[in-house]
Amino acid sequence: MTEQVQNGALPADAPEESARVWFWRGAKAGLLSVQGIVLFAGFIGFGGLIRDIGFPLGAALLSTVIVWALPAQLLIVGGFAAGSPAPVIALAVGLSSVRFFPIVASIMPMIRGRSGLGTQLFASHFVAVSAWVESIRLVPPLPAYARMPFFLGLSNYFLWGSVIMTVVGYLLAGTLPHALANGLVFLTPISFLLQLIRNARDLIDRCALIFGLALTPVVAQFGGSLDLLWIGAIAGGAAYAVDRWKRARA
Repeated sequence: MTEQVQNGALPADAPEESARVWFWRGAKAGLLSVQGIVLFAGFIGFGGLIRDIGFPLGAALLSTVIVWALPAQLLIVGGFAAGSPAPVIALAVGLSSVRFFPIVASIMPMIRGRSGLGTQLFASHFVAVSAWVESIRLVPPLPAYARMPFFLGLSNYFLWGSVIMTVVGYLLAGTLPHALANGLVFLTPISFLLQLIRNARDLIDRCALIFGLALTPVVAQFGGSLDLLWIGAIAGGAAYAVDRWKRARA
């Protein structure tokens, strides 16, 4: 019975446990997650980076809480270092965040359970790639009432852990070689890619990954600031078409 509860595969007649219990189980899942370790390593690198270029620590921490996306935060820091106007930086961050629309749309039906609209809107702020990847893996076996608190526990652990690791990286900046700080930041997207490959179970998922990886060098060269949007639209659309074609022939 204990093993079933840990995996979320509860018997039909099992009593509902409180949201607080599932919140802390989500936080525990984050604590044991390799994805969380990689995420925190990236934010240690981010903390070292901001100190190197003189970006204010308070502003960096605020960007983690409000923006909660390391690529977008790097755009803020890069724009600051380059002396770009604030509206230009804001536009770049906004465009880079477009990718979260399909992520939120794909995960919210899975985690919402019995929660109301206000709770879903609140939870959407915590949808980041790290939390999304781990939720795709961990949430489906859970009972409906447990999914939202579990997700909030997992994502809050990732969020506030990232805030703390930014401070750690900032304090260690004098001892971290610049190349290592950059490498720690780069570790995060590599981990995301490996986790996506691991979670790709259906044909449409595998096709989207293959098409996306094949398109990346070309679109990155000519796609400008909308490169991620173009890759997602073209690769995802092609994967959907292949899946529809296979279903039609079945």
